[in-house]
Amino acid sequence: MTMVQIDHVSLRAGSTTLVSDVSLDVTGGSWCTIIGPNGAGKTTLVAAVAGLRTLYRGSVSIDGELLADLNERRRARLVAYVPQHPEIPAGMSVEEYVALGRVSFHGVLHAPSLRDREVVAGVLERLELTDFRRRDSASLSGGERQRMVLARALAQATKVVVLDEPTTGLDVRHQMDILELLKTEVAECGLTVIATLHDLTLAGLFTDRLVLLSRGAVVMDGPAYDVIRSTQLAESYGTTLRVVTVDGIDVVVPVRGDAHR
Repeated sequence: MTMVQIDHVSLRAGSTTLVSDVSLDVTGGSWCTIIGPNGAGKTTLVAAVAGLRTLYRGSVSIDGELLADLNERRRARLVAYVPQHPEIPAGMSVEEYVALGRVSFHGVLHAPSLRDREVVAGVLERLELTDFRRRDSASLSGGERQRMVLARALAQATKVVVLDEPTTGLDVRHQMDILELLKTEVAECGLTVIATLHDLTLAGLFTDRLVLLSRGAVVMDGPAYDVIRSTQLAESYGTTLRVVTVDGIDVVVPVRGDAHR
């Protein structure tokens, strides 16, 4: 069943086209990752899927509802967004920050309900943040902070989560932790994930489907194995890439221009 439908979407900034006539159907309970070189339009596209960009043409629907027809509160019930560089209010505890994900349910002027508190507690436990709930969010490490930001998104209890480079600034271990958490949510909770990732090896390892974007247009769309091993991948990035298999995992390696000498 299609959960996210992107129908002939184009986005512009002034007279510059950032995304051109992109159409994608994303199945519920799957993970779709947008890849491509810098300036390909990845961040712009996923922001539009989250309802945060005005479309020049086309439409985005989530679970059959057109985002353009929805108010902010209703949209927050359908899709959660994790930006590449989230803003975290000063002086806010981890629990308070995660609880912001429930505002669309109880409203700004009302206190959280028992159900809201239960959802927040459950998410904190699932992401192993319970012991940090009273901590000032500013005191967290990079990996802990990313888990907290993801926890807020999951507290929204949406069917779709959109993430823009969720592993930015993290070391290898914390990158794997965040992606494993997301993979578990997809497999066990039926979450639909749409993400962007720069690391092609990680994208191929965790993703059901890769969409290769270049200059705002879809170049290739298919299973991770096919896209990672395609000639279009290296052409889009403008460099030589080699795929080697290590313990059954495709590893994408850039090759220097003089490496053959």
